[in-house]
Amino acid sequence: MASIHKDPRGKSPFWFVAYTLPDGRRAFRSTKQTDRKKAWDVARALEKATQKARVGELTEIAVRKLLGDALESVGQNPLTIETPRSFFAAWLGGKKIAVKPGVYRLYNMVITRFLEFLGERADKSLSAVTAGDIAAYRDVRLGGDSVSVGTLLGDLRVIKGVFRAAARRGLLLHSPADALELPANKPLERDVFSADEIRALLARASKEWQTAILTGYYLGARLSDAVRLQWDSIDLSRGLVHYTQGKTGRKVLAPIHQDLETQLLAIASSDNPGGYLCPILAKTRNNGRRGLSAQFQRLMRVAGVDPREVQSAHNKFSRKSFHSLRHSFTSRLANLGVSADVRMKLVGHKTVDVHQRYTHVELEPLKQAIAALPTLEARKDL
Repeated sequence: MASIHKDPRGKSPFWFVAYTLPDGRRAFRSTKQTDRKKAWDVARALEKATQKARVGELTEIAVRKLLGDALESVGQNPLTIETPRSFFAAWLGGKKIAVKPGVYRLYNMVITRFLEFLGERADKSLSAVTAGDIAAYRDVRLGGDSVSVGTLLGDLRVIKGVFRAAARRGLLLHSPADALELPANKPLERDVFSADEIRALLARASKEWQTAILTGYYLGARLSDAVRLQWDSIDLSRGLVHYTQGKTGRKVLAPIHQDLETQLLAIASSDNPGGYLCPILAKTRNNGRRGLSAQFQRLMRVAGVDPREVQSAHNKFSRKSFHSLRHSFTSRLANLGVSADVRMKLVGHKTVDVHQRYTHVELEPLKQAIAALPTLEARKDL
């Protein structure tokens, strides 16, 4: 039975509570209350907690309820339960004004994916997330959509940052992500597509996938950028395309190759002057069994293109994927003698230069570089 006492030495103004711990030992703790009634409320809460612990019923929710009741009884604010969803959302809200839009979108994708993995636990207590949960997420990602180790490490860095922020705020005793074993990052290089492989893909692809493939091959666009390119980014009269990369937020301005121009003219319609070039693909997520990456892998199999799959220590990796179109673009330009500076401009600037600022003189090297790429229609080897 709990009891309250004054400090017999007279050194403290607070009431103390004496109670029995679940293992039978007696404890003497300060209630931090000078009011006798409030001290009794704290003593009763501790007594209830020890009773529940003794019979194995002291869950985190029970602890929070007991302590919340005790705090309310002495006129303090009750405990609030911070969930992964609420804290991650608050952390992300702070980043929205602190980082570039491209970085924010990346953080948002990582957090959304992690919360989806947690499922119902995303709305439970933040402190209930363990290192085992994060390890399970790591393993699912590695065994899923052929994600590279480098990409996964980037995801885990974001997740670690959130949990460390929670620990700094006193919401956690320590970050569960700090105990996580990280996979070694030994990146496997992507292969490039040959001209015949591109032709085989185009022959079996739908109109939208044809557009996306040619965009990746002749602009070096990433998959998400290729399928979400909009008509207002296309200037057919000047033979130019401009867009902002979703991953980096960088501005890209590039001349349109004649094969891509032919495709754009073929799909252009007066009934659809705006919107996405690939309206169906633009609404499809990148990952998952029905995602864009998986669709492209199936298209490669149908077209007879070997994805060059290799088994790493953690997952299966395809040396050929949609991203290989970007590698094909830059590699071919390099083989044609196009300078690194020009190649960099074509695949994404490091500085935010809007396309209106380009003069004819600045565009000319870019046009020459794109024009140097042979056409697929000519059946020439690339």
